[in-house]
Amino acid sequence: MKILITGGTGLLGSNLVKILQENHQVLSPTRKELDITNNTSVDKYFFNFNPDVVIHCAAIAKFAIAETKPLDTLNTNVGGTFNIVKACMLYKTKMVYISTSHVFDGEQGNYKSTDKVNPLTKYSKSKVAGEMATLIHDNSLVIRTEFCEETFPFETAYIDKFSSKEYIDVIAPKIAEKCISDQTGICHVGGPRRSFFEFGKLRNPNVKEGSVKDLISKSNVPILIDTSLISN
Repeated sequence: MKILITGGTGLLGSNLVKILQENHQVLSPTRKELDITNNTSVDKYFFNFNPDVVIHCAAIAKFAIAETKPLDTLNTNVGGTFNIVKACMLYKTKMVYISTSHVFDGEQGNYKSTDKVNPLTKYSKSKVAGEMATLIHDNSLVIRTEFCEETFPFETAYIDKFSSKEYIDVIAPKIAEKCISDQTGICHVGGPRRSFFEFGKLRNPNVKEGSVKDLISKSNVPILIDTSLISN
């Protein structure tokens, strides 16, 4: 199988490249080779390489950048995704779109893939727009997930903020399996529901307890309390 991975140098993309290249032909172009925001560049790349599956990881994923540079976010996360979807439809290529648990408002947690989304930030709104564009293509799969590096990078973690976030070395193989499956529609891939403190303590036994109340008072964007997912 010939698999194109956009954003192949990012945390998830680079891990998927390592996993999938063991049994498949994996294409991981640089931005110079494939500029997702340029429709001509996308069409040329598909014409030359004609992939069987596209795993679309490329995105502006940092919340701060999305909030301060909304036009860049719109151009990349929405416009770039539109270009990839259109090419997949024209070339009859399966598309896998990597989305986020942050499409939900975090008020209830344990979200099912059929639950109604309610994005609150510019980043999450751009990802929902990408989901909707992707789902126009019948042969597509939206994967909502949340992950971090192999180590927990913070000294303090919240005891009252919850998610299904998982470490990249644990979750990347699960996502890779979904990407090459026949599944279409929307799926959730994550770990069990845990507080950030419980999650951090798995790989940093010295992590200290903190409260999301301190974050809420300082943040200029909505804080999502519980974005945990029910995997399917």
